[in-house]
Amino acid sequence: MKKVVVGTVAILSLAGVSGQVSAAEATAIETRTVGAVSSIQAQAETEIAAVTSLPNPQEGQNNRSSGNFSVENLPEGTYALKFVVEGANPGTHFNVMKDVSGGIDPTIWSNVYSGNTTGVQTDRSFYIANPSGTDSNFIVKVYALH
Repeated sequence: MKKVVVGTVAILSLAGVSGQVSAAEATAIETRTVGAVSSIQAQAETEIAAVTSLPNPQEGQNNRSSGNFSVENLPEGTYALKFVVEGANPGTHFNVMKDVSGGIDPTIWSNVYSGNTTGVQTDRSFYIANPSGTDSNFIVKVYALH
């Protein structure tokens, strides 16, 4: 069983062989087991956006609690997005919606918690909506996993 956890520090476990590596960029890791040497590629995460959100929808808004943020020009090989919440309670969660000029804004991702990963969608007009579990402003950082 192979398991790679990507974060500030990745912990690797391969049939009893373990190691640790910073995952700021893709890193090759050499492992040794009895009679064999193998290599694993640890994937990187790159911050692509950050936005400050209010704990409730903005004045005059039904859903929106932040300004727009962009998810564009992703690193080559991006296979997922990771959302990290800073400055809020651990149970804080929210939706991510897409700003559609003159139309109805669709919900792209629902019930996003810190550390959640999603599929990849690109646009320049995403925003945080309907946060729950916090009573103060917080920051959402978006990372491309590649």
